[in-house]
Amino acid sequence: MSSDLEQEIKETREHLGKTVDALAAKLDVKSRAQEKVAETDKRPILAIVVLAVGVLAAARVWPRSR
Repeated sequence: MSSDLEQEIKETREHLGKTVDALAAKLDVKSRAQEKVAETDKRPILAIVVLAVGVLAAARVWPRSR
């Protein structure tokens, strides 16, 4: 019976540790803000690449349709 109780305590501690880590991550406003900035910095580059590919594809098709 004591081994069951010890196992339950171990699992509860692990769960509590994960919960504390998740809460600490949510409270780290500076890191979360930096992650958002990093995400938004990548979007314009992706849009430019997609636009460039579209322009190149249109340039290849345009002369053939005349």
